[in-house]
Amino acid sequence: MGLWNRMKSAVVRQPRQGTGLELARWQQAPPRRGTTQLLAAYREMPWLRTVVDTVADSVAAVNWRVYRRVSRDGQPVKDYALRSATREVRAMRLKSMLDAGEVQEVPDHPVLRMLADPNDYLTGRSVTKLVQVYLDLVGESFLVLERVAGFPVGFWPVPPNVVTRLPAMDVPREQRTFTVTVGGVSRQVPAADVLHLRNLDPEDPLGRGVGPAFALGDELDTDEFVARFLRASFWNNMLPPAIASIEGLTDANSAGAKAFKESLAREHQGPDKAGKLLLTSGRVTFARLDTSFRDMQMVELRKFLMGFVRMTYRVPPEIVGDISSSNKATAFAARENLAEQATFPRMEFLRTEYQMRLMPLFGDAEVILDYDSPVPADREHQLRVMGTMPEAFSYTEWRELAGFKPDPNRQGYPLPMPGQALENDQDPKSE
Repeated sequence: MGLWNRMKSAVVRQPRQGTGLELARWQQAPPRRGTTQLLAAYREMPWLRTVVDTVADSVAAVNWRVYRRVSRDGQPVKDYALRSATREVRAMRLKSMLDAGEVQEVPDHPVLRMLADPNDYLTGRSVTKLVQVYLDLVGESFLVLERVAGFPVGFWPVPPNVVTRLPAMDVPREQRTFTVTVGGVSRQVPAADVLHLRNLDPEDPLGRGVGPAFALGDELDTDEFVARFLRASFWNNMLPPAIASIEGLTDANSAGAKAFKESLAREHQGPDKAGKLLLTSGRVTFARLDTSFRDMQMVELRKFLMGFVRMTYRVPPEIVGDISSSNKATAFAARENLAEQATFPRMEFLRTEYQMRLMPLFGDAEVILDYDSPVPADREHQLRVMGTMPEAFSYTEWRELAGFKPDPNRQGYPLPMPGQALENDQDPKSE
């Protein structure tokens, strides 16, 4: 038995027994009240769907990458600090390690194939978006692994409202199961085949997840009630907008009453006659029964609620089409804000979950899961930097920034500006 194997066997992690405090929550954990309603709200509330889709689409568009540490003396290298580092630290270290030949990118790793093609019916992008929609609505998502000869080859998303019971922790680990109920039929799924992704609830960290939409319950209900009220108002609620009483008129169907109504229709019906003064003889009593939308400030209320929902998900107004007070600079900054405030935290959550729970299933201890930065490149900043000292950049770099292919007839570096002679008269093309 080699030294490495003896050291590995000596540090094998023993199954944790727990403290007993976690059993009460985990033995009975049905879906939260309102989970089904929130999933239906995504289908029925246009503004909620717009905001949630915006965030989920930005997450689903990010490209995954896998890197493997170069083995030392034939032994795998485990770098837990790098796998759990923040995005900025991890990106800098990976770049320096790639330049030094300490890591290699693995473009054909099985986890990349599984994330891109999880099953025969759904694409990887659609599943990633669905997972993020579940997380942003109810705070949890379930992925059931598909295995071939014990090796994971794909996964299937399961709606959180059909997972009716979480595993009980008072049974051995290999006997723990999730209960999935569809159409009144329950099925037990081994816990080893389920990835339970969840935003932790501070009051119940070992139970079900909790999403932002739960906190928006009152705001979402209010906006929905306002929309229904506006819709019902067009049916008049069986009430006319106003009642007019004319002195001396005893029959509403008399010739005088008909003549008065015809006069109203002739003189005041139509958009071009709105606000026209009415003059009539005799004493007229007028009573208004309805309340105008302007008096109730319905438009302002809906704008406030929509802005509140948008800010809860950290989505800038320009991203969802609100350009009432934006310009080119704020429009570009909105893309950066969306990436930094919404996409980055969610991608780090998914990356950490997949790294710690999915990657070990492939037996790659030295593999590092990463992704491309979702922050768009600031081309104006690049142009300002390159314009400060043009001779520091080659013709090829200038053409690439402009979106053109390299020109074989234009190679090397441009000559320095007058008065900017190089030290020792060194030609930049010779470097």
